[in-house]
Amino acid sequence: MEQESFMANSPNTESQNKENADRTPQDLEAEISRLRSDLANLTKQIGAAGTQSFDTAKAVAQQSVDRLRTNAQDLEEQVVARVQEKPLTALAVAAAVGYFFALINRR
Repeated sequence: MEQESFMANSPNTESQNKENADRTPQDLEAEISRLRSDLANLTKQIGAAGTQSFDTAKAVAQQSVDRLRTNAQDLEEQVVARVQEKPLTALAVAAAVGYFFALINRR
């Protein structure tokens, strides 16, 4: 309780009360106008930062997709080359994989 009364009577609170009492409605309107302007500027800055972040993320995602596409094409070329080198082995492997998938799906 003593702290509350101390804080209510502190010099900072008293000086703030005096400053607020000395303000005119025009001062308050000017302050509100300045705050609105600051808020509008902050909104624009946040929007610009968001757009820039989105563009950066989009570019990174596109690079990842391009890299995955290239890796998939390389893998496809390797599989095709192996199948052409040893077609019977590739057929046996495909049959074995199909058989195991069929066993798993029965359960």
